[in-house]
Amino acid sequence: MNVNDIAGGSEIKIHASINKHNVVLMTSAIFGVSSGLLVKPMEYFGKYLQFLEPSLVEVMNKRDGRLYKFMSTSITPVKTRYGNFHLIRCSSEIAPENTRKSERFSIGKLGIFRINGNTTNIKNCIVHDISMRGMSIIIDNSTKCKVGDQIDVSFIYGEVIHNYNVSAVVVRMFAVSGNPALGCKISNMGVDLIELLNAKKSQKMSPEAEMEAATNLNPAIATEQQQKEGVQDLLSQIRNQPRPAQRTAQPQAAVNSQVPSRPAAQKAPANPLDPSNLEHVDRPDKTIREQKKQERQAKIEKALDDLLDINGI
Repeated sequence: MNVNDIAGGSEIKIHASINKHNVVLMTSAIFGVSSGLLVKPMEYFGKYLQFLEPSLVEVMNKRDGRLYKFMSTSITPVKTRYGNFHLIRCSSEIAPENTRKSERFSIGKLGIFRINGNTTNIKNCIVHDISMRGMSIIIDNSTKCKVGDQIDVSFIYGEVIHNYNVSAVVVRMFAVSGNPALGCKISNMGVDLIELLNAKKSQKMSPEAEMEAATNLNPAIATEQQQKEGVQDLLSQIRNQPRPAQRTAQPQAAVNSQVPSRPAAQKAPANPLDPSNLEHVDRPDKTIREQKKQERQAKIEKALDDLLDINGI
C-alpha cells in the first residue's frame, strides 16, 4: 500500500521535532495524489510548518480501520486552487501494524444483530470469531453496513443454552470464503461473555484439552445424542442376549455394561443319604413339603426375573 492510498478523512498523528523539541501534531487526510498524501494544513504561530527530515507518522485508515506507521521523507506546505494543504511524502510502501494483542477464538454460531440501534430491521449473521477487544461477523449480501456503524450482536453458544450480547463498532469490511464480513471493535460486553472467553483460553492452555477432544467420536453429533445412541445399543445387546437357565453366573453383557450382578449361591455339600444319590434305592415321588418348597422357589425366581427385566426401560 502506498501513502496516497490512504482514505480521505483518516486521522493522522505526526511525531516531529521543532527547534529540538519533540511535538505531536494532529491532522486528517484529504485525498491522495501521485506525489503523496494531501492533509489539512498545520500552522504554528501563524506560519505553515515544514519538516524536511524524516518524521514518524501514524495513520488510522478509515477504509479498513487499521493502523499504519511509517517514516515520511518530508512534510511540506503546498498551495492548490482549492486552498493550502500539507503534502506528506513517503518513498516506500507502508504496511499495517499488527495491533491485535488479544487472542481470538472461533465461534461459528448463527446470531442476529441490529445496526445503530434500529430494532425494526434485525439482520442475521454468523459470529465468526471473537476476542476481548474485537470480533468478526459474516453477513449476507443484502445487508447494508459501513465503517463507523454501531452494531449490537446476540448469539447462543455452549452446551448450556445461553444468550450472549455484545456491542461493537465496525472498523473494517473484508471477506471470509467469498462472503462479506465485518471487523468490529468491541465497545461493551457482558461478564458472562468475558467468563466464556477466559474459559476457552484456559481450556486451550490445558494439557488435557487434546485428550478430551480425542474422546469425542463424532463431533458433528451432540453429546446427548451420542449418549442416547450408546444406551440404545447397549439395551439392544442385552435384549438379544439369551437368558441363562440358571442365574448363578452373571451374563457377559451385564459385565460389559458394568451392571452389578448377584453373587452366585454356594452349593451345599451333597447328602450321602439322599435317595437320588443311592443307585440301589428308587427315588419316591415328591412329598407335599418338597412340592410347596419348589413352588416357593419358582415364585422367587419369577420375581427376580421381573425385577431384572429391562425390556420396559
